Amino acid sequence: MEPSFNSWTIIFLIAAMQGVFLSVLLFARRSQTNSLLGALILSFSMCMIYYVIFWTGYFRVLPWQLGAAQGLTFLFGPLTYFYLRSDRRSSYIQYWHFIPFALYVLHFMADAPPRLINGFVIAMVQVLHLAAYTTAIFLWLSQNKGYSNGALRQYRWRKKVAWAFTGYSASFLLYYVMVWTGLLQIEYDYMISLASSFFIYFIGYHGFQKQEVLKMNESTRYDRSALNESASHSIAKRLRELMEIEKIYLQSSLKLQDVADKLELQPHHISQVINEQEEKHFSDFINTYRIADAKRLLIGSDHKIIHVAYDTGFNNKASFNNAFKKHTGMSPSEYREFHAVPA
Repeated sequence: MEPSFNSWTIIFLIAAMQGVFLSVLLFARRSQTNSLLGALILSFSMCMIYYVIFWTGYFRVLPWQLGAAQGLTFLFGPLTYFYLRSDRRSSYIQYWHFIPFALYVLHFMADAPPRLINGFVIAMVQVLHLAAYTTAIFLWLSQNKGYSNGALRQYRWRKKVAWAFTGYSASFLLYYVMVWTGLLQIEYDYMISLASSFFIYFIGYHGFQKQEVLKMNESTRYDRSALNESASHSIAKRLRELMEIEKIYLQSSLKLQDVADKLELQPHHISQVINEQEEKHFSDFINTYRIADAKRLLIGSDHKIIHVAYDTGFNNKASFNNAFKKHTGMSPSEYREFHAVPA
């Protein structure tokens, strides 16, 4: 039978090539964390290209060594785990996680031409490998939740990636369950690539429709700053004292320049410290303290909401409501009602 494409394989090939293009764009950002994401997308894409080669029958006329691409599955878990554990300040990489992939490639090349005697064992190892990293990812996420504005945005993005990876792992398991139980039909044979396609398009959509997602780990903005890490931590400490002791955030007209004047520093240094140490913009940083006070007043007093807004440094009720909902996920009245003590 001559090698040929059908509608499904054409769709998957297009998805894979777009994944390769996306990975190139990620590598071009020259950020270690985005490079991890690029490597993950590239691995998915190359694995999908192999599946297309297999389904179309071209594997019969191409070098058998291409079959080693099946082992890329052993990279998906580690690369996803590394990406989710990396942040703007550092990339998390431990090379021993790549040992299963290296062992698979060695086994594949040593068994030339490759046989399928151990196919069941290898599939079981791949399923358990994906399950182990899915578990590790959610355990880490459960221990590293972020509730401040910047941290919460990153946490939500990480959780979306984790669930997308879980969907792929589940489809991988279901595929082999159907193989082992004899329920497999040709449509189900495309299931893993469908999951891979979803993963690629999910990352691509969120990455380029919401630019802050892929920029969340970049630190090039202050690469030329004269402010070293020690000075940055010192300023951050003084800044927190200014907020917690002097409560300067209660001034409704407070501006970045006012804080800079108070600390006798340049405004851009204050901005840099807030961006790097708190992962927030100036207004979000100030509102974090204002909202904390507002929550206490809403629960511990019967003040009208407009009075709570004025007492915590807001100029009007609308800006207070918007900031409060942004930080807590509910309006001030909903928050007060939720925490009300039953009569």
